[in-house]
Amino acid sequence: MDLELSVYVALIVAYRLLEALAMREAGSYGRRPRRDWTMALIVVPYYVVMVGPLLEYLALESIPGLANFGFGGLCFAAAVFFRARGHLDLGRGFSMAIERTDGAGLVDTGLYATIRHPLYLGNLFLFLACPLFLGAKLSWIAAVLGLVGVLIRIQMEEAFLMRELEGYEAYVERTWALLPGVY
Repeated sequence: MDLELSVYVALIVAYRLLEALAMREAGSYGRRPRRDWTMALIVVPYYVVMVGPLLEYLALESIPGLANFGFGGLCFAAAVFFRARGHLDLGRGFSMAIERTDGAGLVDTGLYATIRHPLYLGNLFLFLACPLFLGAKLSWIAAVLGLVGVLIRIQMEEAFLMRELEGYEAYVERTWALLPGVY
């Protein structure tokens, strides 16, 4: 296995491991959500965007440059930060499904003081990191589908939270969905 591939696999493993550790610390690791078709909007692109660049690298012999490694690595770091910190800030309130978890209330501290969906922002950084790091081309399709999935999912989740969570409407007024000052 060459260096680029070894580093890519190490970054994916580190990402998954650090997120799992954060979920375990937050108390949400291992919870089984109810079945929700909207999970596929995130989960399918999530796995395709991780495996696709690897397959492209091996089959199409893509040649990533130093900029790919630098920017891709920064995106991996941002993905780990937003996913891990988001889980820790959210605590036991995390679910992959759009549902209310027992005892979960409005979280508006940590990253959630400014950004309503830091976990989705972490997903978006991962969707950028994977094809960017290995110089993939076709895998950008999965990344774009993942972005669309995140945006659809945010709309559905926000509608649910407006109905189900007291104080959410006021929270929306003082925060940003993903990017402060932009969206």
